[in-house]
Amino acid sequence: MENAAPKLLSRVPAWAKKAVPALISLLILYYYFHDQDWTALWAATAHARLWLALLAIVVPQLIYWALEVLLTERTMTWFHAPFPWRPYFWVRGAIYILQILNPTLAGGGTLLYIQRRTLIPWRRFAGILLFRFGMTMWALTLFLIPATLAMHYYGLAERARLNLWVWWGFLIFGVAWMVEAWVVWHHQKHFGLSKLVVRDRESEFWTAFRLATRGQWLATGALALAPMLFVLFGFYLLALAFEVRVPFWHFLVVAPLVMLIMDLPIALAGFGTTTLAWMTFFGEFGSEENLAALSLFLPFARSICRGLIGLVSLRPALTDLAALPPAPAGEPASPAFLEREEA
Repeated sequence: MENAAPKLLSRVPAWAKKAVPALISLLILYYYFHDQDWTALWAATAHARLWLALLAIVVPQLIYWALEVLLTERTMTWFHAPFPWRPYFWVRGAIYILQILNPTLAGGGTLLYIQRRTLIPWRRFAGILLFRFGMTMWALTLFLIPATLAMHYYGLAERARLNLWVWWGFLIFGVAWMVEAWVVWHHQKHFGLSKLVVRDRESEFWTAFRLATRGQWLATGALALAPMLFVLFGFYLLALAFEVRVPFWHFLVVAPLVMLIMDLPIALAGFGTTTLAWMTFFGEFGSEENLAALSLFLPFARSICRGLIGLVSLRPALTDLAALPPAPAGEPASPAFLEREEA
């Protein structure tokens, strides 16, 4: 039964898998733009401060690229072996081309490259990825708590299209879980969720949690949060460039959710999901034409930026890929979840 879904997906033609994101994008865009005043939309674009909009996308993207590479280099070096950042820098840049068309395949390709470059066991690698994800969520939660309090203080909470009971429950649970994890791994306790999840502390899967020092926990969270904040503030400047006047604290709280919806791997390059997210959460802070212009400009400019990064990185990336060591005999080329995706 557990293999039924992968087998069913394998029967879907490749062209159909590629067409679905484009179709979803077209359907969402049609819903929002079928009765659009195109003259007003063009006027909104012409009056936007496009130089500011471009800087708000390009600069955070470049910073995100560099810091993501640094975070990978640090975590792999800490928990496995020295990891050469320069080759990965170019490979990660080249993968941005693939990310425009297929984010899932791009993510799988990134993981496969790192594993082939380091020959790290997949179990340990998965544990490192979980450690990074946990530290990212912890750092994001610590950032969102004071931002949400400030949103309440300035009387903006009523305008946020969030269920604040659920929102605060998420934030409190995140902090509580990280406090528990800190106690479990740094004070050798064993209770709560960790008692259910961590069956064998010496398992290779838990290598990162077991070996990480307190400083490495904090550094991982900071390195994971920093690029997200640069992107977030870039989006705030982008909103100002298109005359979408979202209150600052309101934007800081809601924008991470908007970013999550924008990057869902269900649409082509974020077209459609970007419009859906901005119209839903920030629709009252700008004219329909300004929001429509922004939500079309953003995925277009991001795709162009990522495409240029990919083209610049392609030659050194291909040189490095050609020099990768072959897979050890008897070892699968990819873990089960990647094999299902490739199927």
